[in-house]
Amino acid sequence: MALFAARVLGATFVVLGASLLVMTWGSYRRDMGILAEGLHAEGTVVKKEFLAASDDSDYILAYAFTPQGGERQEHRRHVSSELWKRLRPGDRIQVQYSQGDPRRSFPEGHGVMSLGLALFLSFVEVCLFLMGLVALLGRAVPESPQVASASPTPSS
Repeated sequence: MALFAARVLGATFVVLGASLLVMTWGSYRRDMGILAEGLHAEGTVVKKEFLAASDDSDYILAYAFTPQGGERQEHRRHVSSELWKRLRPGDRIQVQYSQGDPRRSFPEGHGVMSLGLALFLSFVEVCLFLMGLVALLGRAVPESPQVASASPTPSS
């Protein structure tokens, strides 16, 4: 039973690690594609949100823009504390968005996954994958039952 549980856990880690790795690099490539070939539009800050937690805080910017020949889009994006503090609702910002999918957008210069973050996440995900692989393919040695000693125990 323990061997089966180890195999299931190993397979879960392998699938999870591989899936997260593909998602990380897909997100990085999408962001780099928007930077290289994306379109620009003028947007407006709609709302600012601050989510405080004991270990970290999130600065969220809600903004709206109208892509070329399209309908008004409204999005929320995590931004740096500096940008969040600098902007007010109603302020104009430059938005960069994907040609093929205007739902993929971010304030120009903010909200892009960096190469450093992609590499760090990849390291963690590869470790997760390898741990799963070891659990999945590792040889399990069954526990040997304790054998009673054939020699008599010395009496005191």
